[in-house]
Amino acid sequence: MIIIGMFEQSIELEQALTVLENSSISRDQILVVFMDDKPSPIQISGRTQNIHSNAFEIGMASATGCAVIGASVGFTLYLGPIICGLLGALIGFTIGYALYYFPNKSKAQSKKTKKIPEVAVIIQCAKSQLSFIEDILWKYQAITVGKSH
Repeated sequence: MIIIGMFEQSIELEQALTVLENSSISRDQILVVFMDDKPSPIQISGRTQNIHSNAFEIGMASATGCAVIGASVGFTLYLGPIICGLLGALIGFTIGYALYYFPNKSKAQSKKTKKIPEVAVIIQCAKSQLSFIEDILWKYQAITVGKSH
């Protein structure tokens, strides 16, 4: 008989393996396979995908545009072109950053959730040990348990 149990990589897995090894199941009868995650796509452009750095870039572009407009308008105002240009840059950065960051914040948070790697435990045993081993796997929080006759 073969029993297959899927676990998250955790202390419960280690405890289950210890209990199995201490209860007449030899190490030769247990096979542990660590599942690989899908490899992340390679970034060829070298650009970062961090929402804060992208929002900063958008904010700086907006600040540049608003600073030019502020300095141009500042020639006719009392404050002058330098103060109006700096105020335009500050306002432009704030608006650009906020317009990019807040709509994209929820998308960035949903991408962050990463699954815990899974581990498959394959156990070869006698038919009389089947229910005992199955109970141990369930007791130590196996995700799924399957058996082959």
